[in-house]
Amino acid sequence: METIDVPEVSLSLENRVVLVDFDETLFLRNSTEEYLNSLQPRSFGAILLIALDILKPWNRLPGKLKGDISRDWCRVVIGTLLFPWTLLLWQSRAKKLIKNHTNQRLVKILTDASNSRIIIATLGFDWIVNPMFKHLPFVPDGVISCRFLQGAVDRRRGKHELAKAALTQEELDNAAVITDSMDDEQLLNMVGAPYFIRWPEAEYVPAMSDAYIPFLYLEKAKRPGEQYFVRNVFGDDWLALVFAIAWISPHPVLQGISLIFLVLSFWCIYEFGYADNDFVAERYEDKPTLSETYQRYLKRMKLWPASLWAVIFAIPGLFLHEFIKFQSDLLNPDVEILRAIGIDAIAWCAFLFAVWLSFWAYNRIDKQTRVWLYFVLQIHKCFGFLVVATTNIAGVMLFAAQVLARWIGYIVYRLGKQAKWMNFPGELFRCFLFAFLMISVALGTQQISALLSWQTGIIFLWTAYRGRKQFWQIVKQAYPIAKERSVVAK
Repeated sequence: METIDVPEVSLSLENRVVLVDFDETLFLRNSTEEYLNSLQPRSFGAILLIALDILKPWNRLPGKLKGDISRDWCRVVIGTLLFPWTLLLWQSRAKKLIKNHTNQRLVKILTDASNSRIIIATLGFDWIVNPMFKHLPFVPDGVISCRFLQGAVDRRRGKHELAKAALTQEELDNAAVITDSMDDEQLLNMVGAPYFIRWPEAEYVPAMSDAYIPFLYLEKAKRPGEQYFVRNVFGDDWLALVFAIAWISPHPVLQGISLIFLVLSFWCIYEFGYADNDFVAERYEDKPTLSETYQRYLKRMKLWPASLWAVIFAIPGLFLHEFIKFQSDLLNPDVEILRAIGIDAIAWCAFLFAVWLSFWAYNRIDKQTRVWLYFVLQIHKCFGFLVVATTNIAGVMLFAAQVLARWIGYIVYRLGKQAKWMNFPGELFRCFLFAFLMISVALGTQQISALLSWQTGIIFLWTAYRGRKQFWQIVKQAYPIAKERSVVAK
């Protein structure tokens, strides 16, 4: 087997059958990945591919078909069955891909070998590669590829077995093979002129590597390894809304579900603000704080798909919210309900625009001034939901405590100069703020019953539970003033 230095490539192809690999050789991308990259809508296609990689259905196939050898076949078959319009979309995309990513140097070598018989040999799938072959600069003399339903069987046999079935032994003995893959080692060892060539222009681009997936950036790039979505978005932000809004609803469970959709809608835009914050930091800051995975996921973040998903999540949330308010049948909405939903939708979209605008301004202003815009962002997280929902005194006090606790914590983080201030006990402080505000309102309005309600009690217990570790940390750090000198000496 001969390994060729590409800049000095010189192949002996005259009067031979030439078996040419397709992916990353004649075509400088991977045809299977490009086909899967054509699934529309892209976000749903990306979610499907992630789900398949988690579930690994190819490991449940029988016998020798089981395993990674059948991975691509499972992905393209399932993707085609669930997104059948991809076959139509692929026709025009195949033409563009061939035009932009054909290996022109190899084309020239092949067309110069006028007395040779050029056969494209690929483990790609015929319904994917055939539309591409129609637009090549030359017409191949034959094609060896994998079939649709029998694709797993064909890939299990391997390219060498497929070549044996298509050519005589005499043709194989005198044939040339051009490939970039060591998976073709058996085929290379079968022929008279094996050429193993890695083309520097070739690029393996995984399918949907730039597709937007809601909250993926938050989990993988902004807060990697923190389970932030479960612990903070649902475990804190959503629960605060449940205690403040759903608690007083006539249907608290349904209202809580409605709030889930609205929180997801809100965080589509807020997540984009996080990504924009990292982008601006990388561009303008001397020492930006960015995760190791930042670059890998930033290209997925685009405002248009984030906004589209925000609308998609908002629709069921707003519908459910209004049906609860009107006590109506979900399957028989009347005009009044639809009008109310429309008004809510306009208000909610205006609110999301305000969130985006606030984050955009926050990201582009100096860090000391950010302290004031951070206050606005925290108001959005709580009070912003009141553009479509309502709460009571206890809910307002919870929101106020939440906003103030986070804002003061951020002030300490941003402006504090002593390192020990950086771990500000925000959740414990929220508990104290809520208790203080509720007691103040109850005493000021003479509505002591507000302090004795189940809602107030549950909110206090929840905030106390969230701040329990910070409370015990403060207790453990406390010491008598008489020991001050010994502590300082240490």
